[in-house]
Amino acid sequence: MELSQILQKSISQIALSGQGVKTYLVPQIPRQLLTRAWRTFCPQEKRTSILALIDTSFFQNGKEGFVFTQNALYIREAMHRVKVFPYDRINAIIYFQALSTYSGKNSVSMEIDSKDYDYEVSNVLLKGINTDRFNRMLQQIVSLYRPDERHEIEEELEDSETQIAHPEKFKPHKFKDGDPQIYQK
Repeated sequence: MELSQILQKSISQIALSGQGVKTYLVPQIPRQLLTRAWRTFCPQEKRTSILALIDTSFFQNGKEGFVFTQNALYIREAMHRVKVFPYDRINAIIYFQALSTYSGKNSVSMEIDSKDYDYEVSNVLLKGINTDRFNRMLQQIVSLYRPDERHEIEEELEDSETQIAHPEKFKPHKFKDGDPQIYQK
């Protein structure tokens, strides 16, 4: 499977409805939005190299979020510089969900480990995104550039789906002193 096929298959399932996140795939990216995203994220590349955009900006102006080009993933959040991750330099996508013992809600954490530096994706960027599908898409993209580890990455994805598919095993429990704890059924 090629990069454009992975993006075509996955990008429309990334945005959660009603959360202010929009996803675009070339050629459906409006011209003005494409130009703004290109100038903001990756002016050093050709404008035609942009394949997809996940726009997380408040005004939906293409200045924040994720841009996928033929060569790299670009990430920008408000008031920060653009982070560039060439696909062939990404070592791992570290993704996990944790159940908060106090609120009983899941918290999500995602980190991109590259050969140049590590970056923790902010919760602001992940807020309106289906993080499970986003993680799966990123893992598939990384496996394209690491064919020797493709089978291992696919097995990890299957394991993570099994863990996420059965959240009922982990429930918050309050003890007499009011301190919530996590127990396994």
